[in-house]
Amino acid sequence: MAAGPGTALLMDARVRHSPEAERIDTRGEPPVWRADLPDGSGAWVASGYDAARWVLTDAGFAKPAVTGGERWTRYLDFTGPQVTAGIVRSMLNADGEPHRQLREMGASALTPERVRAAVDHADDVARELLDEVAGRGRADLVREFAHPLVVRAITELLGYPPDFTRRALELRRWGPSPLFDPPGSPDRVQYAVDREAMRELMRDLVAFRRGSPGTDAVSGMIAYADAAGLDEGQLTSTLFLLLVSAYEPVADFLTSSLYALWHRPDLLAEPDAVLAGLDELLRYTSPLAATMPRFATRPAELHGVRLEPGDAVIVHIALANRDPQRFTDPNRLDLTRDTGQDLVFAHGPHFCLGSRFAVDLCRTALGAVLRHLPGLAAAQPLDTLPWQRGSTGGSITHLHVTAGLTALPVTFRAQHAVVS
Repeated sequence: MAAGPGTALLMDARVRHSPEAERIDTRGEPPVWRADLPDGSGAWVASGYDAARWVLTDAGFAKPAVTGGERWTRYLDFTGPQVTAGIVRSMLNADGEPHRQLREMGASALTPERVRAAVDHADDVARELLDEVAGRGRADLVREFAHPLVVRAITELLGYPPDFTRRALELRRWGPSPLFDPPGSPDRVQYAVDREAMRELMRDLVAFRRGSPGTDAVSGMIAYADAAGLDEGQLTSTLFLLLVSAYEPVADFLTSSLYALWHRPDLLAEPDAVLAGLDELLRYTSPLAATMPRFATRPAELHGVRLEPGDAVIVHIALANRDPQRFTDPNRLDLTRDTGQDLVFAHGPHFCLGSRFAVDLCRTALGAVLRHLPGLAAAQPLDTLPWQRGSTGGSITHLHVTAGLTALPVTFRAQHAVVS
């Protein structure tokens, strides 16, 4: 069973985030369908809202590291076993009691007090970064704003020493992971190199804090791991997940939101209304567009599709958040909409642990840009802006399907400094 024609069109983020989507009607199209993957294999995609919620919450679907079998375990192995074990063994790839322990360790870092302090700090960083480009009248909002803003915010929250924050800023962007590519593909080879740098940073950070513990979040996570009997790979994997899961959704939200708003200048002219409708903008952009696959652990019927044990199911969050059975006129950006129970940050036991922090950073990033860059416009035609691979073309090309731009060149009226 293939995706319906409307669903296939909405797979393309360039379409999904433009007014063109308002003419697309997916009523009557299958909520679960089969996708061909670049390596020649396939997976089921749950794009209907009810189907997506079921897969996200039902214990009959497990993470790949738990029950995906040898083939899917190999997909996680871009590098040797030591490096792999130091990156992938977080709560993202765990279920049951291991997931509970890892999630509890991560939650120990994201206390309300630390989140508030980090968001307050992010406001200052945003103004500082915009001050640096204000006189030029041009900037790349990914490289010069979103990336440094969020990396500095999350490393501030976790209590990285300055040298480790600098090293984190020097890392290449970490997603999407090319997990659907055949072994040996250029993206997989490059990601293996990147992963070694990621793991080295996390390992060095833990070693530093073991030698110089404090009241920071990393020191607290080390103490939790030791007391709970968690190993070093689980600790460094969780630290890596906290870093990347903060950056990716905020950067993708900012770029997708501006792309959508540039198509609607009436909305763009009212920054306060845009920020008041942040929940709707999050539903509309759904920066975490799809999940890692889950695997059926028993025979099941999923909205007319018969699943056998071992079958892979990807939840397409961005499409589920456009389901006409759940949302009225789902492809219309309505900043007055009461969204209610969307799937922006997933659902169930794997609901995004840092969702509150991510929402606050999304508000900070978008608000700073809209209020402090007068005359903001894309520096090239909208249809030529570069999207993440897997975001356009109507096909799934990576396990981590993102919905953001790899670069966002903009122009604005040059000024001496932003005004807070």
